[in-house]
Amino acid sequence: PKECKLFPYCSDESITMKVIKVLLSLLAVQLYSCLALVPIQCKDPDVGGTTQNRDRKFMVLGSEGAGGAGLGNILIFYPAAFYFAAFTGRDIIIMDNSIIGEMCQIVNCGFPFVSQVKLAFPNIITDEALRSIEDVKAGDFQGYIEGNRQITSPVVRSAGYISKSDWWVYFNTTVHCVKRITGCDLADVMCAERHAYQRLIRGPFKSGLTASEEQRIHGVPDNLKHAILTLPHAYAPRLDAAVHLRAQFNHFEQQASIDDPNYKQEVWDFLNGTESKSVFAVLEDRIIDLVNAAYEAKTADAKKVVKNIAAAKADQPLVVEPVYIFVAADNEDVKTHFCNKLLANPALKDKLKIMKVETKGVFHAKNMARLKDATQNDGLLDLVFDWYALSLANNVLAWRKGGTSMVSTFVHSAQKVSGTIDRTNNHDGKGIGTRGYQLIRTKNGGLRFDFFWAYDFLEDYKI
Repeated sequence: PKECKLFPYCSDESITMKVIKVLLSLLAVQLYSCLALVPIQCKDPDVGGTTQNRDRKFMVLGSEGAGGAGLGNILIFYPAAFYFAAFTGRDIIIMDNSIIGEMCQIVNCGFPFVSQVKLAFPNIITDEALRSIEDVKAGDFQGYIEGNRQITSPVVRSAGYISKSDWWVYFNTTVHCVKRITGCDLADVMCAERHAYQRLIRGPFKSGLTASEEQRIHGVPDNLKHAILTLPHAYAPRLDAAVHLRAQFNHFEQQASIDDPNYKQEVWDFLNGTESKSVFAVLEDRIIDLVNAAYEAKTADAKKVVKNIAAAKADQPLVVEPVYIFVAADNEDVKTHFCNKLLANPALKDKLKIMKVETKGVFHAKNMARLKDATQNDGLLDLVFDWYALSLANNVLAWRKGGTSMVSTFVHSAQKVSGTIDRTNNHDGKGIGTRGYQLIRTKNGGLRFDFFWAYDFLEDYKI
């Protein structure tokens, strides 16, 4: 080739050999893919199978207590565990007294508790099996499929705390299995996540909420609130938008008393400082845009109703439904301050209704005993309702201390629940039920909204 004239050590033969080596390498990869990968079972954990009782295997979600992790940490890793269970024919069960177990005591979930299944399979789910349970992570999942990691125990436990939902996309067998189970396009990780979450979060809230508990959820009509609590998640009314504020005060992370003088000073400094003022101003501007757009659409719908009734020769006043926004935060004072700011804005007058949970104080769920004690057992309901309501919003605006682009796992996992099996497009929102926007601090000190990070590199995946 002409290029050889430019390089003294180049020759036709050396280039030919390089091409041969590349081809041999590719052939080796293909042979490895065909011969070395472990056969998979491809069984949807949400669908019954034909496995005999003696051969049953289980994937446990959660550990006793919170294990130092919050609810968002457990939920963000859950889809990764769901598909390992699918590929290995394991049934998913939820650990009693774990953070996700506590959630499923409040909201109906799609999988049973360990204590329930243990009664049916006492020779498999033994006390010793639970004491010595093997923890498995995303690297173990991949190693198993590759054939270099043995996972033979009939009972294993999911042990991840960050998003690893794409671990299966690198193997032909698993990619096609996920398509078969979910109906999603090949390697559409976010669609596969939605399938997994919708199998876990069924709703509605379990019966037993007291009148006082419902009264702490306020700001919207009773029929809307009651519908969210009593209908399955797929049937529950949608909220127009939601806001999640993650101030990450030291007292919250350390679970200090809300009466601690240092805590009060920390909150006061933030609310009277420049960061809260700039963040709240940008959030407020975006909310005005969202509210105006939603209110305009609702007004058009109301006019259609009036026009149809007028055609039937009946008088009907124009009734426009307000725009519903849910506000959640990891600090009650910050949440109240921000809500009051929105309600005082004349541009939002008569258009906006804000839904929120009135709490005795917000505490991190990584220590459930502390959470329950500090809130007289109200804290778990507050936590779960916040997450559930975020998952029902059409749009979520999120901010985290310092303007970091690192999305809170709590709001990110909630954002992933709703949607369809349409091919995911993170930019135009196709397939996605809840659009997520993170308010970040730019290099020049400004603020801007970015989409929640997603598995974008797979959007153009083709065979």
